[in-house]
Amino acid sequence: MMKISASKQVQEWLVALPPDTKKRVRLSLRGLENGKGDIKALQGELSGFNRLRIGGLRVVYSQKPGRILRLEYADSRDVVYENFLRVIESRKK
Repeated sequence: MMKISASKQVQEWLVALPPDTKKRVRLSLRGLENGKGDIKALQGELSGFNRLRIGGLRVVYSQKPGRILRLEYADSRDVVYENFLRVIESRKK
């Protein structure tokens, strides 16, 4: 089983979700700990990251040494990748 660590953005996003959505996301994250779920490796500028699909929501994560999954960014499908790219670019500055 993997251990999950979440960025501040993901933590704040989770807290702001409506109760039913939050329950669905938490259930999906428990599955992710066991390698289950709609998982896909990202390509291009986001190579090295994976995404977990939860309906219209996406959680971008990376796998760290020591069986740790780092939840990097989460948002709705239509904006998650663009916003995460901006975050990555701002880290480089």
